[in-house]
Formats: sequence, C-alpha cells, structure tokens
Amino acid sequence: MAKKILNQIYDDKKKGFFTKYKEISVGSSSLLFFIYFEVVTTLFSNIPGALGLFLRAVLYRPLFRKIGKGVVFGAHIVIRNPKKIEIGNRVIVDDNCVLDAKGDECEGIFIGDNVFLSRNVIFGCKNGCIRLGSDITIGPNTTVHSVDECKISIGSTSVIAAYSYIIGGADYKSDKLDVPMSKQGFYEGKGIIIEEDVWLGAGVFVLDGAHIEKGSIIGAKALVKGNIPPYAVALGTPAKVKKYRKGKNKNE
Repeated sequence: MAKKILNQIYDDKKKGFFTKYKEISVGSSSLLFFIYFEVVTTLFSNIPGALGLFLRAVLYRPLFRKIGKGVVFGAHIVIRNPKKIEIGNRVIVDDNCVLDAKGDECEGIFIGDNVFLSRNVIFGCKNGCIRLGSDITIGPNTTVHSVDECKISIGSTSVIAAYSYIIGGADYKSDKLDVPMSKQGFYEGKGIIIEEDVWLGAGVFVLDGAHIEKGSIIGAKALVKGNIPPYAVALGTPAKVKKYRKGKNKNE
C-alpha cells in the first residue's frame, strides 16, 4: 500500500534524490524526458490567459502516455508520472488540479472523452488505478484517491458535485496495542465502482468497497460504504435508500 511509496523514498539509501525524484514524480529514467518535463512544467505552468492555455495544450502533449484532441490544461496544474496517464478527447483540466499516477505498480489514470475536472480536483494514485468514462463532470475541490488493489471506476455521464471524497484504500489494522497502527499493515482492499449516470451531491464521502449502481442519486454530505441499488436515492450517514427515481417507495 502507501508503505511501498515510502519505501521508495526512505529505505533505498543507494539511490540519490535525483534518481528517486525521476522515478516517483517524473516516472521515466530518460534524461531527455526528464529535462523536457522540468522545463515545460516549470516555465509554462503558471502563464495566465489564452496564451497559457494554448502553450500548455501544445507543449504538455508529449508528457502523457496517450492524449486526445482538444485537451485544455489550466494554470498551476501538478502532474506526476504522466507516462501512466491517458486522456481522451475534449477534456478540460481546470486550474490547480493534480494528476498523480505515482508508484512502480501503478496502472495509472484513464480519463474518457468530454470530461471536465473543475478547479482543485485531485486524482491521486499510490500504485493504484483510476478509470473515468466519458461525459463526466467532477466538481471543485473533489479528491479521488486509489491505493494498490483498491481501484476506482467512475461510469460515463456521471456528475460529482464539489467537495466530494472518493477513497479506494483499505483500513489500517489496529489489533495490536504495542505497535503503532501505521506499522501494522492493512486489511484487504476492495476498490470502488460508481456505475454510469450517477449523481453525487456536494460533500459526499465514498469509502472503499462501495458499489453505486446505475442511475442512483446520493444526497449531499452522505457517506457511502456499501451497495446502492440502481436508480435509488440515498441519503445520510451511512447512506440509506429513501426512494427510487421511478417513483416507487422502497418498501412497496
């Protein structure tokens, strides 16, 4: 889990700072790619206005494993390990977003067509995987975080409102009182599945193991930790089904 990334940083004393930085942040051992990455992200990340959008649209393209047409990058974006990131057509990545696909075992970040990532959205992987379908809107200040086998899938035409938190990560073990929890390891993770045409209200928390089925609506500030059936409207902490979109009461 996250410990593997920390091992790369702290435990391998034979590797210097430069080598570790290339492996974890740049994701390539190529000196030429490293230089290009550093120059482009340093000189062009903060340029405002239309000029900045144009320059980043052109100069950022070689950084990624795969990128479609009409992709727009806002200012102050943080990119880590871009060779493990694939972006579809007509994707907008607004200001201050983070696309972080770090880790030797990371499958990467996959973004479909017509996706809008609002300001301050964070996609973080620690040897994990995040997959988005197409025609998805992610609201401001939303965090999507995947660790190891806890992969996250978000289906097409879904809408995720601001300040949501989607965390695919197993819990720490806590049985031993004489060992810090951070050193006891983790339970087995399950990942998160959000099917297509799902609407998450503002401030929704989705925990590892959650499965939100097609067409469901999750009310603002709800906490999802299990299964939500298709076309359900769920509210509360933990989220419980209150009704169905077809107008039928859940008890009928």
